[in-house]
Order: sequence, then structure tokens, then C-alpha cells
Amino acid sequence: MKKIFTAVILLIVVYVVVHVYVYFLTKTYYIDMNNYEILVVSPEIKVTESKISKKKGYIQGTAKNNTGAIITSLRIKFDFYDENEKYIGSEYHRIEPFNVNEISKFDIKYEYDNVAGIKISIINEE
Repeated sequence: MKKIFTAVILLIVVYVVVHVYVYFLTKTYYIDMNNYEILVVSPEIKVTESKISKKKGYIQGTAKNNTGAIITSLRIKFDFYDENEKYIGSEYHRIEPFNVNEISKFDIKYEYDNVAGIKISIINEE
């Protein structure tokens, strides 16, 4: 029983060490992505972090309902473009329902090659 317990503990330690190592190793390949444009004023969208590598990236932020009314269904749309402003693809984040002054966080991960710009807009589904 003692050998099994030791093996399980060792396996857990190895698992944690590998995940921490992979996290810090891959995090260094990401650079800041500041070339994004928010095309909407209401609801208020803020980007808190945007990072990119050659083949993938992520964008994190918040959306605040500053419209003065409840939004029953909303999608935030992220359009990705290359250095020639050629459309590459889109990702979406759904928020429903969205109360007045409520803040919702988003975390979008994407896998597109050579992203050079992002345009952020909304789609009302009411």
C-alpha cells in the first residue's frame, strides 16, 4: 500500500511540474498584440490582454452593459486579419442575459496563421 501511495504522489508531482514547465515555456513564445479595433461603444468592451504567436493567440477582456436596458442575447464577434488586411476568420463569445451595468469576462483562444489585426464588434440576437 505504501508503494502505491508513493507512486501516486510521484505521479502527481511529475504532472504538476510538467504542466508548469509547459505553461512557462509556451508563454514566452507569445508577444503582445495591440493592433485591435473595438467597433462598438455600447456595450462597453475593454481588452485586458491580447497575446499572439505565429499560429495562435488569445484575447481577454470584459464587456459592460452600459445600454440602460437588459440585453437578452448578445454575441461578441472577433474578426481576424493578416498583414495585408485580408480576412482570416472569426470567433464569437456569447453572453445571455446581460443585465444593466453587468460586467462579463471573455477569453477567446484562436488558431489562425499570421494574425496582424483584430476587429471587435457585436451581434444582437434579439
